Amino acid sequence: MDSALAFAEAALERGDYSQCLIALEELAQKQPLNSQEGPKIRMLMITALMGKGDNEKAISMCRELTHCKDNELRQMSKQLLEVLESPSLGRPANWSIQLPTLDLTTQTKGNYYSTNKKSNDSETSPLPPTGETSGLDFGFSILTLFVIAALTILLSGCVEITTKVDISGPDRIKLGWEIKSNTKQLLPWQLEFENALKERHSKGEVVSFREGGQKIRTPILRSEEASLILQETFSTAAKSAGFEITPPILSLKEKNWFIGVQQEFKLVVNLEDLPEIPGLKLLVNIHSIDKAKLIGSPSLPILEGDHVKWPMKQGEVNTLKFRQWRWNHLGLGTIFVTMLLGLNLVLQRIRLNMGFGFPELPP
Repeated sequence: MDSALAFAEAALERGDYSQCLIALEELAQKQPLNSQEGPKIRMLMITALMGKGDNEKAISMCRELTHCKDNELRQMSKQLLEVLESPSLGRPANWSIQLPTLDLTTQTKGNYYSTNKKSNDSETSPLPPTGETSGLDFGFSILTLFVIAALTILLSGCVEITTKVDISGPDRIKLGWEIKSNTKQLLPWQLEFENALKERHSKGEVVSFREGGQKIRTPILRSEEASLILQETFSTAAKSAGFEITPPILSLKEKNWFIGVQQEFKLVVNLEDLPEIPGLKLLVNIHSIDKAKLIGSPSLPILEGDHVKWPMKQGEVNTLKFRQWRWNHLGLGTIFVTMLLGLNLVLQRIRLNMGFGFPELPP
C-alpha cells in the first residue's frame, strides 16, 4: 500500500499522469472514500486528471470527495470544484503584443556562409527533448486550497453573533439575532445569509446597517415553531459560510397548576462540526428569567437581573437548562375573588348569630 502510493506520487511529480492514474485506480478500488487513505488517493487522482486536461472526470471525482468525513478535505474539495466548474474566459486580441517579422539577412558573404552553416547544423542535430510538462505536485495543490479555505473562514469569522430568546409567557417565545462585524462593513457571507433567509420566506425580519451590523427579529411564537425557526436560521447561516453543522435543539416543557406554570427550558447547540474560526464570538441572551436554577456546560451562564448571558464554545456541545415558576395572573385573581366572597359570607353569618338580622329599610 505505502509503496504503491509512493510510486504514484513519484509519477505525478515527474509528470507521468497515465502511470499515476493506473496505480491510483487500483488503490481506489481497495480503499473506499471514508477510509484513512481514501481521500488522499482521490485528491491525487484529481491532480493527475487536471494535468491530463480531463476536467470532466476531475469534476466528477471532486463532487464525490465533497461527501467525505474529513471536514478539511471536504471544504477544500468544494473550493476546488468551484474553480473547475468556472467558465473559461477568452483572451482579447489587444491583450497580446505581436512583433513584426524582421529581415536579418547579412550583407557579407562570410556572414551569410556562417549563418547557413549554423542553420544546417541545427537541422542535422535536433535539440534533446524536454520531456513531458511536469504538473503541480500534491503538496502545492493542498497548500493552495488550504490558503483559499483559510481566507474564506477568516473573512467569515470576524463577527460576534448574539442569539436572543425572550420567554414572554406560557408557551410563548420570541427569537432574535444580532450580528456585529469587526470590519465595520457587511461581509460577503452576511449578504448571502440575508438573501437566503428572504428566499426561504422565513418569519424573521432582517435589517442590515452600514457599519456591518444585522438584526433579525421574529414575532412571538409557540415553542415548537420557535424551535423550527431556530434550526432553520442556524442551518442557513452555516450553509452561507460554507460548512454544515448539526441543527440546535430548543425545548420548553410546561406544567399548569392553575395558579402558575412550571417551565423547564433546554437548549442544546452542537458545534463539534464547526471549524475553529478565529475572531468568532457566539453568545446567547435569554430574557424574562425569574430566579431560575441555571445549569450550563461547558460555559457557565451568568444571571444579570431578569436575563441570562451564556457564551458558547466552538468545537463542543453546548447545553443550557433551567427551571422557573411563572405565576398565572388569571388564576390568582380567581382565587382572590373567591376568598373575598367566602369572607363576606362568614361576616354575614356572624351578624345573623348576633341578632342583628338582615339590613332593612326604615319604616
